[in-house]
Amino acid sequence: MRTPTVHSRAARRPADAGRARITVLAVGGTGESWIDDPRTEVTGMLSHVVAELDDRFTDRWVGYPASYGPVPARDGISFAESVAIGVERLLVAMAEIDGPVVLIGYSQGCTVVRRVLGAMADGPVLAPHVLAVGLISDPERPHGSDPALCGSGVAGDGPAVPDGVPLLWISHPQDVICNASVDSFVRDIADATAYLTLRDLATWAPRAAGEYLGHRFQNATRTAFGSRQFKRDLGRLRTAGREILGYLPRVNYRGRDYNLRGDRHTAYANEPLARLRHEDYELTGCQILAQWLQVHATFALPAEPDRAARPPQSGASAAAGLESVKYLQAG
Repeated sequence: MRTPTVHSRAARRPADAGRARITVLAVGGTGESWIDDPRTEVTGMLSHVVAELDDRFTDRWVGYPASYGPVPARDGISFAESVAIGVERLLVAMAEIDGPVVLIGYSQGCTVVRRVLGAMADGPVLAPHVLAVGLISDPERPHGSDPALCGSGVAGDGPAVPDGVPLLWISHPQDVICNASVDSFVRDIADATAYLTLRDLATWAPRAAGEYLGHRFQNATRTAFGSRQFKRDLGRLRTAGREILGYLPRVNYRGRDYNLRGDRHTAYANEPLARLRHEDYELTGCQILAQWLQVHATFALPAEPDRAARPPQSGASAAAGLESVKYLQAG
């Protein structure tokens, strides 16, 4: 299914070239980019994040296939291959930047960023200039990473995150992509279709069957045959139905709205996230991430010198910059 692209309602104010010191690399979700995407301006969901940042930040779009098999193009490459190309593109972009870098991702773009973070954690990739990471609707959000949510990413927990890299997950309670129930049937769909491409069904079908029969699906230990399992599966089907309806779009037909619970995966730009999490501020998920990045930058970067101030007296030491600290993850 095509994830609707959310375009920024207001153009971001241009960064002051003399002041911008942090580069934000943005990796979009399924359908928001394509394999030879030449753009550098951030678009789609993440444009709502960078539009809220101050002039300490500059931003750059990382183009990659952003494909999930036949979505958005019928002959598209598989999710797994798309992510692999995205990782290569993101690593190239990171290598081209000398100063501090912030990585942000949305949906499939989160998986791209998580693969890079996993390589940093395991050692093959050294990127000490990564200042912080923000992920909106991460399909691999680990269970327990947000105490306000009972579920986790639909694709499992994903690779490790390196120590010392602050990371904020932005997750909607009714978004199955980042908050699927523990034994959700939607997890089976995600496991079975990671390598799906209509270009090569002859390779995909036996591979998916082999992983299922080899008990490599997330729900392998939660599935058995018997009457007790059948009764349990009825409840799982009802839950999966609610989760899928939350992902599907709302529809207006002849003046009447249908599927009012829909569009949860694209709600981060235009709906207050806190109301749904029983918190008392009126910010969208994109605004929450932007504020967190700005606060973290304030504490993590050295203070800028005051050019109007008198030079220090002989023997006086220069004022020390603020120490880098990890901003507490909100909610």
